[in-house]
Amino acid sequence: MQPESAESASRRAYRELRQAILERRLPSDHKVTEVGLAEDLGISRTPIREAIKRLLLEGLLERRKGQGLWCVVPDADEVREIFELRLRLESYAAAKAAERATPAQIESLTASAHRMQALAQVAEDSEALIAGIDQENARFHALIAEATQSPRLMHLIRATVDVALVTRTFRRFTPQQRRRSARHHLEIAAAIAARRPHWAERMMQVHILSAEDTMDSDSAPDASAETLFQAGGHD
Repeated sequence: MQPESAESASRRAYRELRQAILERRLPSDHKVTEVGLAEDLGISRTPIREAIKRLLLEGLLERRKGQGLWCVVPDADEVREIFELRLRLESYAAAKAAERATPAQIESLTASAHRMQALAQVAEDSEALIAGIDQENARFHALIAEATQSPRLMHLIRATVDVALVTRTFRRFTPQQRRRSARHHLEIAAAIAARRPHWAERMMQVHILSAEDTMDSDSAPDASAETLFQAGGHD
C-alpha cells in the first residue's frame, strides 16, 4: 500500500475533524490540541495544522487567547437568531439585487442556479456532492450580495452567515429537500432577472424559512413558508 500523500492526509484530517464537530462528537466548547487530534486520527501534525486553518476560517474552531483551540457549534437560540438575521438581510438583498444587478451578474446568478439544479438531481449522499452543493450555494448567495452594489450590506451578510451552520443544514437535507432548495435558487434568479423586487424578496424568505424548518425538525417546510410564497405572488 502506498503511503498517504500530505495533500490527501490534510483533506482527510479536515473532513474527519469537520464531521466530528458537525455531528457533535466533539461538542461545542470542547478544547482540542494538534497533538491530540493527530493521535486520534493517526495523521501527522502538519496535515492537522492545515485542517485547523480551514476550520478556523469556517468558524467551527476558534483560537482563544491563552487558552488554545476550542470547538464552536451554535446552540438552538443562536441558530434561531442567525436564521432571523438571514431572513431579514438576505431577503432585502434579493430585492435590491432585482433593482441593481448588472446583466453580467444576472447571467452569473442564473448559471449558478442551473448548476445547483444539476447537483440536486444526484441521489447519492457523498462527501464530494455535499462539498459541491456547499460551494455552489455559497457562490449563489455571494452573487446576490454583490449584486446589491452595497458594500455595507455585503459586509453585514458576510458577518451574519454562519458557513458551518449552512453546511449542517445541507447535511440534513434529503434528496427531495435538496431539489426543493435548488428550485428556490432558480425562482430567485428568475425574479432578479425579471427585475421584480417583491417576488425576489418573498422567494428568498421562503428559501430561508424552509432551511430553518429543516434544522428544527428534519421535516418538510411548514405551512408558514408555503403560505408566504402563495401570498407573495410575482409582484
